[in-house]
Amino acid sequence: MKKRISLWTYLLIPVALLLFTASIWAADFPEISTSDLKNKLDSNEGVFLLNAESDIDFNVEHIPGAVNIPSGALGEITPDKLPRDKDKLIVVY
Repeated sequence: MKKRISLWTYLLIPVALLLFTASIWAADFPEISTSDLKNKLDSNEGVFLLNAESDIDFNVEHIPGAVNIPSGALGEITPDKLPRDKDKLIVVY
Protein backbone atom coordinates (compact mmCIF):
# COMPACT_ATOMS: atom_id res chain seq x y z
CA MET A 1 0.00 0.00 0.00
CA LYS A 2 1.39 3.36 -1.01
CA LYS A 3 1.18 6.19 1.53
CA ARG A 4 -0.10 9.50 0.30
CA ILE A 5 1.39 12.70 1.65
CA SER A 6 -1.22 15.36 2.04
CA LEU A 7 -0.94 18.88 0.72
CA TRP A 8 -0.82 20.13 4.32
CA THR A 9 2.42 18.24 4.88
CA TYR A 10 4.00 19.97 1.90
CA LEU A 11 2.85 23.33 3.25
CA LEU A 12 3.70 22.80 6.91
CA ILE A 13 7.27 21.56 6.50
CA PRO A 14 8.57 24.73 4.74
CA VAL A 15 6.70 26.96 7.19
CA ALA A 16 8.18 25.09 10.16
CA LEU A 17 11.68 25.35 8.67
CA LEU A 18 11.20 29.05 8.05
CA LEU A 19 10.04 29.69 11.60
CA PHE A 20 12.91 27.63 13.03
CA THR A 21 15.48 29.49 10.89
CA ALA A 22 13.98 32.87 11.79
CA SER A 23 14.12 32.07 15.50
CA ILE A 24 17.79 31.09 15.27
CA TRP A 25 18.64 34.17 13.20
CA ALA A 26 16.78 36.53 15.54
CA ALA A 27 18.49 35.02 18.58
CA ASP A 28 21.87 36.10 17.20
CA PHE A 29 20.98 39.78 17.26
CA PRO A 30 20.28 41.61 20.52
CA GLU A 31 17.61 44.27 20.70
CA ILE A 32 18.07 47.80 22.01
CA SER A 33 15.32 49.93 23.48
CA THR A 34 14.57 53.33 21.98
CA SER A 35 15.59 55.04 25.23
CA ASP A 36 18.95 53.21 25.29
CA LEU A 37 19.53 54.10 21.65
CA LYS A 38 18.68 57.74 22.30
CA ASN A 39 21.13 57.80 25.23
CA LYS A 40 23.88 56.32 23.05
CA LEU A 41 23.20 58.83 20.27
CA ASP A 42 23.07 61.76 22.72
CA SER A 43 26.38 60.75 24.29
CA ASN A 44 28.03 60.35 20.87
CA GLU A 45 28.81 56.69 21.50
CA GLY A 46 29.81 54.83 18.36
CA VAL A 47 26.50 53.90 16.74
CA PHE A 48 25.98 53.14 13.06
CA LEU A 49 22.33 53.52 12.07
CA LEU A 50 21.20 51.44 9.12
CA ASN A 51 17.74 52.25 7.83
CA ALA A 52 16.28 49.28 5.92
CA GLU A 53 13.21 51.09 4.57
CA SER A 54 12.59 51.92 0.93
CA ASP A 55 14.29 54.98 -0.56
CA ILE A 56 10.93 56.77 -0.62
CA ASP A 57 10.25 56.15 3.08
CA PHE A 58 13.83 57.10 3.96
CA ASN A 59 13.47 60.41 2.10
CA VAL A 60 10.23 61.17 3.94
CA GLU A 61 11.68 60.61 7.41
CA HIS A 62 14.69 58.99 9.05
CA ILE A 63 16.96 59.35 12.05
CA PRO A 64 19.64 61.96 11.29
CA GLY A 65 22.94 60.32 10.37
CA ALA A 66 21.33 57.05 9.27
CA VAL A 67 22.48 55.26 6.13
CA ASN A 68 19.75 53.86 3.88
CA ILE A 69 20.08 50.37 2.45
CA PRO A 70 16.61 49.07 1.51
CA SER A 71 15.79 45.64 2.96
CA GLY A 72 15.76 44.11 -0.51
CA ALA A 73 19.40 45.13 -0.96
CA LEU A 74 20.71 44.07 2.47
CA GLY A 75 22.26 40.95 0.97
CA GLU A 76 24.30 43.12 -1.38
CA ILE A 77 25.99 45.30 1.25
CA THR A 78 29.60 46.05 0.40
CA PRO A 79 32.25 46.77 3.07
CA ASP A 80 32.44 50.43 2.06
CA LYS A 81 28.85 50.91 3.29
CA LEU A 82 29.65 49.62 6.80
CA PRO A 83 31.68 51.31 9.54
CA ARG A 84 35.41 50.61 9.59
CA ASP A 85 35.37 50.43 13.39
CA LYS A 86 34.48 46.80 14.17
CA ASP A 87 33.46 47.73 17.73
CA LYS A 88 30.82 50.20 16.56
CA LEU A 89 27.26 49.19 17.40
CA ILE A 90 25.19 48.66 14.23
CA VAL A 91 21.49 49.33 14.67
CA VAL A 92 19.19 48.23 11.86
CA TYR A 93 15.71 49.70 11.82
